Amino acid sequence: MKGYLTLEDGTRIQGNTEAEFEDAFGEIVFTTSMTGYLESITDPSYRGQILVFASPTIGNYARELGRMESENIQVSGIIARDIHSLLPSAEKKEEFFSYLSNRGIPFLDGVDTRSLVRRIREHGVMKGWITGTKTRELEWPDPMNRNLVGEVSSKSVSRIDSGKDRDILFIDVGTKKSLLEDVGELGNVKVVPYDHDFSSEMGKHDAIFISNGPGDPAHVSLERVRNFIGESYGKTPIYGVCLGHQIIALALGGKTYKMHFGHRGSNHAVTDGTHVWITSHNHGFAVDGKSLEHTDLKISQWDINDGTPEMIQSGNGMAVSIQYHPEASPGPHDARWFFKRFRDELEGQHAKR
Repeated sequence: MKGYLTLEDGTRIQGNTEAEFEDAFGEIVFTTSMTGYLESITDPSYRGQILVFASPTIGNYARELGRMESENIQVSGIIARDIHSLLPSAEKKEEFFSYLSNRGIPFLDGVDTRSLVRRIREHGVMKGWITGTKTRELEWPDPMNRNLVGEVSSKSVSRIDSGKDRDILFIDVGTKKSLLEDVGELGNVKVVPYDHDFSSEMGKHDAIFISNGPGDPAHVSLERVRNFIGESYGKTPIYGVCLGHQIIALALGGKTYKMHFGHRGSNHAVTDGTHVWITSHNHGFAVDGKSLEHTDLKISQWDINDGTPEMIQSGNGMAVSIQYHPEASPGPHDARWFFKRFRDELEGQHAKR
């Protein structure tokens, strides 16, 4: 059965699919990860996006459902060169094609993804449709106008009791399950949604942590979070990862911008000028380094390839954030030092309180 990817520049690409599906729309982005296909498609940071796998083959090892980063597949669709469909799940005898089809996720197999990735790199992120027919009337809204965080954030307050006496306020703007689990090992965690009434949280915690998530950090839906971070700065230590990193920059006077095609993959090199870490990334927006010159924030790590700010921190130590994913799901594990630093500073803050 044939399916088609139509880009906003008029390009049409044919691929193979296995079942009827509803047409899917989203930003076309690519990941360079060679493993972690299940973690990628269930990562809430991919909400509203059609994911192209640059690696030629995906699904060539059994799915372990415990590796899912959320309860659902978050991507709008999947484009690949070679999807191994005959290898079943480790828990269920369900082939990957069936796994996608049963959840209403459209996919195209047999696509020349090298050519598609090259087009994205040259022209930047584009909007696209996966359809079952060559022609139809298509609309091209901006997915970033959607409240993507509202679609994936927690719907209610929850708690993780670690048995420790350190308290963390965890703001869920689309967290990966593995990130929440790692933070949950450091202290007692109160998880709140992005639209929480933060006025009741001032001064009640040893630290504030902002998770990863999808979309534009300057979106109006995140105004309440940005205001709370600005009001909390200097009173409670603030930490952030990925979207949280960008929110902290905005809240403390910096700016962000949309990247040409983003960073997505598990092989991005980051440096502080002395050391190099290979890290996992998934973001289409970045902090504008020049905009931090007149703020309390300084850049302490940057991307080797394009200089994107990868770690920022304030001179007084009350705000620290990184653009990459220390939970390493999928790997590599170079950045797990971040949790040790977080734990040590958390203990020191609790002792002061």
